[in-house]
Amino acid sequence: MSLFDDLEDPLLETAQMTLRGRDGQQALGDLGWSELLPMLDIDPEARRAVFAFFRAQGRELSVSNALGQLMALPYRDVSGGSGVTVSAAERRSPRRGVQYLVVGPPAPGQIAVDRPGLGVSLLDAETTAFRTVDLPGGPALREIETDIDAPETWIPESEALARRSRRLQLGRLAAAHEILGASEAAFSVAVQHAGLREQFGRPIAGFQAVRHLLAAAQVDLAAIEALATQAVDTYPELPPLHDAVLKAVAGRNGRRACERSLQVLGAMGFTSEHSHHQHHNRVLTLDTLLGTSIELAHRLAEAQRASKGALPDLSLPAAADFAG
Repeated sequence: MSLFDDLEDPLLETAQMTLRGRDGQQALGDLGWSELLPMLDIDPEARRAVFAFFRAQGRELSVSNALGQLMALPYRDVSGGSGVTVSAAERRSPRRGVQYLVVGPPAPGQIAVDRPGLGVSLLDAETTAFRTVDLPGGPALREIETDIDAPETWIPESEALARRSRRLQLGRLAAAHEILGASEAAFSVAVQHAGLREQFGRPIAGFQAVRHLLAAAQVDLAAIEALATQAVDTYPELPPLHDAVLKAVAGRNGRRACERSLQVLGAMGFTSEHSHHQHHNRVLTLDTLLGTSIELAHRLAEAQRASKGALPDLSLPAAADFAG
């Protein structure tokens, strides 16, 4: 039993039921993923189905290469782009600099590696060397170890800018939805625990301190959901930096919701047998990709200062919680 057994969104319910107890890659085929992606920009229902899949994937802790496939879309209309299977996602390490990672299981074809200032390079998936980054509940990351300076640049920097913007938008929207789903699942188990666990002869859900923690976590999740819904409804006409706002809010609020849920669970939430740490790991891992919440907050602050407060997407009502 969970908070999500009676879902109001049929697309989310379908995605979650398809993923439950099934291989993520198989679920993509069953949901008609290859037919949905080309319709992303022109069919609102297909767009909602695509991002509902990522939210469901976070809830079910499923593993697929859906994120890489989605971020590869901007390259497939270019000559030679039909062989691109996935696009790598980047994260910045304080010790090792920028790393490029492929999310999910291997797939044949080419990997697009987009490097600002240098353009887009192609790697053969079958000959590329990877280092597996394995965490319980994580999205199955494989860090590219092959020298990415060796392949010829496929798209020069002068032509890569517009495609890079769309790639980041799609990747950040998807990651934010998956963070939301994983955070909701962590919150759900905390709510169930609070209703069942008794102290002094009554459920701890009746204690004011516990109620405050759960209420704060629910507000954090509601802020992510509001921004995520707005972004899906607006895409592909997103205002500048809206994807960065969404990803920053999702990373920050998702972490806080997991932390507050863990406080409610107490010592039980720290055990390896409990599912909380797996959902928490999924949130933390996804926050590192395509800009962490801290990195994006700094970039947004710099952009806001440079624009003298004129950036319209930073004043959207749904984004108000970001300033808190």
